[in-house]
Amino acid sequence: MQNKNNDNSEKHLKNTDNESTMYIPNDSNEYQQNARIYNQQANHGNQQNNTNANPIYNNYNNPNQQYYNGNQQPQYYQNQQYYGGQQQPQQPYYQNQPYYGGQPQPPQRPPVGGGYGRQSAPKKRKKKKRKSILGRVISRVILSLLVIFLLLFGIYSCVSLSLISKIEHVESGSRNRNEDALSAKYVQSVLIIGTDTRTNDERGRSDSMILLSLNKKTNETILTSFMRDCYVDIPGYGMDKLNAAYSYGGPDLLMDTIESNFYVKIDNYISVNFNAVSSIIEAAGGLDLEISDEEANEINVILINEVNELMGDDKYDDLLDKGGDVHLNGKQALCYSRIRYVGNSDFERTSRQRNVITALMKKAVKSGPKFIINVSKNALPHITTNMSKTDLYLFSLKLPSALRYDTKQIQIPVEGSYSGEDVYDEYGNYQSVLRVNFDMNYDTLEDEIFSK
Repeated sequence: MQNKNNDNSEKHLKNTDNESTMYIPNDSNEYQQNARIYNQQANHGNQQNNTNANPIYNNYNNPNQQYYNGNQQPQYYQNQQYYGGQQQPQQPYYQNQPYYGGQPQPPQRPPVGGGYGRQSAPKKRKKKKRKSILGRVISRVILSLLVIFLLLFGIYSCVSLSLISKIEHVESGSRNRNEDALSAKYVQSVLIIGTDTRTNDERGRSDSMILLSLNKKTNETILTSFMRDCYVDIPGYGMDKLNAAYSYGGPDLLMDTIESNFYVKIDNYISVNFNAVSSIIEAAGGLDLEISDEEANEINVILINEVNELMGDDKYDDLLDKGGDVHLNGKQALCYSRIRYVGNSDFERTSRQRNVITALMKKAVKSGPKFIINVSKNALPHITTNMSKTDLYLFSLKLPSALRYDTKQIQIPVEGSYSGEDVYDEYGNYQSVLRVNFDMNYDTLEDEIFSK
């Protein structure tokens, strides 16, 4: 763009960027002159407080028209800016952009978010933590094991409940409880009663009385045998042998008699007869025991005189040749547990009974589910208990771990706490009994069964 005054100094400006040099109107003489006139008139107008003093804005009647130097701006130049009487060249790219040092400012990027205030920093996206391959593998393994455990637990529960339904349940009657009897939450006890009856309908006398206690504090299974010849006070019947309590009032009276004399709490019992014992041992595949020649001979005597006939077998079936390490079937093991006239009478007999139970527990651990299935088919129908199905189920959940507990055997009365004595009953008949020091046996029961 050329200068109106044809100033030679403007014509000879050097072009430094190989393009038409941008014209800067504030460098012209005319712009400087008009600026001085405008400033003088503006100052004069301010002194007279007259808004029409400025000649540049005279005749300003139309608010939509803008005047420069007294002349109306043409329609073409409305809303355009004048510099020194010349219209600013229309440059669409740089229109309404400020100038800096003769060059237009490059277009600015609009603020983030569309505002013109302070620009907020873009939000950082949180990176999702990706699990490592090892972590995913471990999670899947744990989930798989959990599913397998729940599946096996469901199968075990179904099998256990089906077996429990085969056991004969008998409701307990009224009990004469001893409130001061020993008990603890970490100990669960069940009285195992072996009777000399042949069927469930018979009562007879209790041939063996073994308290099976599970102590989860010490991880022990304690087998406590109560001698049947203990001379005790049977509630409602007076003094008599302990095994007579069962014949007088069944399992409930027997539990009350033990509670009242030996001060140990008993809530539940399991009663088994001859058939049940033989069937359980037979289901386990027999037992391997070490016996003497005298014990082998006594087994034969019991087989010939009683058990073979009871089982419907020939009188001379299953006789043993001699003692030693022998394998006993169900009938033979039953006879072994009933031997009384070899050794120290009933003391050794209770020891043999505990040996049979211990061997059965070990066999059950080795045989696993096979043992349970075989027992359920033959033995469970010959078992009677006062435990509900729920109690039996909860007890069965403890058995897998209890079978691996250390086993401890106790015999009541303990050595040094009794003496042999002959007494007469109400009919004038005398019988040999064990006179017991109950305080000494109380201490033993507390220390051995309820230890922590």
